[in-house]
Amino acid sequence: MSEVQAKRVNKDRISALPDAVLYHILSFLKTEDIVMTIFLSRRWKNIWASVPTLDFCDQENPDSIPFSRFIDNVLFFRDSTDIHKFRLHSISVEDFDRICGWIGAAIRRNVAELDLSVKYYGGDEDHQQIFKLPKSVFTCKTLRVLNLWSNFIINAPESGCFPNLKSLYVHFDHPVNNSMEKLFSCCPVLEDLSIHGNHGFYGDEVVLNFTISAPELKTLKVHWTTHGDYERCNFYVVAPKLENFHLWQYPSTDCFLENAKSLVRVTISLQDHFADEDRLFAIRGTALLAVISNVRYLSLSVHCLKGCCLPVFDKLSRLELALYNCYYWELLKELLRRSPKLEYLVLELKDFICSSAPSSHQWSPPESIPICLLTQLKTVSIRGFKGKLDEMDVAKYLLVNGEVLKKMTFYSEDLLRTKEMLKMDLSMCQWGSKTCQVEFSPDQKDEGLSFLGMRSWV
Repeated sequence: MSEVQAKRVNKDRISALPDAVLYHILSFLKTEDIVMTIFLSRRWKNIWASVPTLDFCDQENPDSIPFSRFIDNVLFFRDSTDIHKFRLHSISVEDFDRICGWIGAAIRRNVAELDLSVKYYGGDEDHQQIFKLPKSVFTCKTLRVLNLWSNFIINAPESGCFPNLKSLYVHFDHPVNNSMEKLFSCCPVLEDLSIHGNHGFYGDEVVLNFTISAPELKTLKVHWTTHGDYERCNFYVVAPKLENFHLWQYPSTDCFLENAKSLVRVTISLQDHFADEDRLFAIRGTALLAVISNVRYLSLSVHCLKGCCLPVFDKLSRLELALYNCYYWELLKELLRRSPKLEYLVLELKDFICSSAPSSHQWSPPESIPICLLTQLKTVSIRGFKGKLDEMDVAKYLLVNGEVLKKMTFYSEDLLRTKEMLKMDLSMCQWGSKTCQVEFSPDQKDEGLSFLGMRSWV
């Protein structure tokens, strides 16, 4: 190899990249790693000072003094360029005024995204000291994204809050005060809101009544676990432009949506097996289902809806339904009957064993064939299929009565019989659609070879 060729091979191509590209690459690293790049070459000496992302975390090495000094030095020696994202996750810093100063420095640099978790126990693991969110956060005009991963004291000003905030993520961990209730009614242009939390574990926590009033909100996700008395937490949502709503609760707390006519996609997962034993569950469940009856896409995972009055889903086009063995096929029959425009059906048969569930299930056909089977239903996917007697009965019923059915797919890793035996069994009945295709797949992806034609199998 010649000397010229050797120089070409040894050329530092990364250092030759434009600053903007280097900033993007470095934005995936923690700030302490970014600072270490000053030793790479002269080209890298000042790059770190302009990287638009700052990421500070002491959870792996919770030593307050060096951690605090490092942040002070980074902010002091940084150049005057804007900070796009500022992430601070701290469990060791007890000087909350110092933390306020760091956040203030990011705000003065026109920060667009704040990601904060501030936890300090001061030697008492049962009593966390709660950090008060600085008022400058509420009035920051450049802030677009705010992620809060710990409990905070919220003292929002009466006006001028979050003038440009589009996305808000909040995680509660057994809150001991209700100040964070105020957070969700002072975001005039908020479009995406996620609320995660645990509540009631210690028995002495405050009652939480969340009022979410956001005129521009399009997506709302609530993932909430309540221990003990679930009436200690309630959600009231006023979001006239809400299009996507995702609710995961254990047990089912009160969640009321007002004026939700814009809803398109809804995911509901209620994990309480014994919820139907409480009369309030039927009342609340009926009210919630009635509000979402205009959706086009519904994903539903519930152990039981006994006692709830199901509405008619006039616009429902796609239904994803998780079925548990405590309440199996009755819910499917009711939803088919009340979804006249259903085109796509996905069933997920859960292995979760409920204590009061029968050892076996039987399929009893509805008194009349649902309209969607005769005129609308095009595809059916069944996940967790094993080929049990009741599962085969359901599959046969859908094949026999699905007059416009184009495709039925079974996903399973553990069939009780061979594919050939199941194919033979299904082919014994007369299908309603002569062009329907049936496929067996070992995984959970809509992939696999298929051949067009009457009763084509894979």
